[in-house]
Amino acid sequence: MNLEEISQQLSSKKIVKNSHIFKIWVKLSFQEKKLKFGEFLFEKSNSIYDVTKKLINGDVVFRKLTIVEGSSKYKLLNILKEIDPKSSLKYDDIGDMIVADTYNYQITDSAEKILNDIRKISNDFSQKIWSERDQTIPLNSVNEIFILASIVEKETSVKDEKPIISGVFFNRLNKNMRLQSDPTVIFAITEGKYKLKRKLTRKDLKVKSVHNTYVNKGLPPKIIGFPGKDSLLSVTFPKKSDLLYFVSKNKGGEHYFSSNYKQHLKNIKASKDEKK
Repeated sequence: MNLEEISQQLSSKKIVKNSHIFKIWVKLSFQEKKLKFGEFLFEKSNSIYDVTKKLINGDVVFRKLTIVEGSSKYKLLNILKEIDPKSSLKYDDIGDMIVADTYNYQITDSAEKILNDIRKISNDFSQKIWSERDQTIPLNSVNEIFILASIVEKETSVKDEKPIISGVFFNRLNKNMRLQSDPTVIFAITEGKYKLKRKLTRKDLKVKSVHNTYVNKGLPPKIIGFPGKDSLLSVTFPKKSDLLYFVSKNKGGEHYFSSNYKQHLKNIKASKDEKK
């Protein structure tokens, strides 16, 4: 916007009383070229000096974009497209190593800029936790931390359980056991494109997919959803134990844990009894 347009808008919104006086003030004080673009918030009563100062300082309003823990790349792509309908971003542009969190952006930012800012902030965090991680965990890269954290994110919303579940998965990896995580089966079926509105079946557990940890050993090739900071930290500092199994209690999202299959079967029965 040029000075004339800015003056008219400030006047129409009753931020300044007289657009002509505001325009003259800006020109006489040689401030015209110093005005910043962006989205600004003004209180009802403003002096011309205060309005000009805010525009020169670039005290813009920041909007918030929240990536929900466990949400998919498709969801983030849709959010970015809503903010910037002209964007040419595609699914493959999103990337795996993004932390589910709340990020600031300006109304003038393109989807590409917002995504790049998210990537940078996520990278700074991920590099920090990688350098500070428990060196005994059997992972070879930041990407692998994100993959396992994305599974943990889907397995539990209980913060205190996340390091325990991470520890279970590491115990299974160390014993060359399959992770056998239901959320990976769901992702194998939906690929994150939609929500599976039914329970998994025994047949589902056998579905042929690189993401299905019931049929493949080790980690899936990519994340199954964006992990939050708690899940990422739980992977870099897992709870040390001899636990190998867990099953939902069906109460508050908590789980029963066990170190042997016999106890695991008992926990499964207890879980089923809770449903009755």
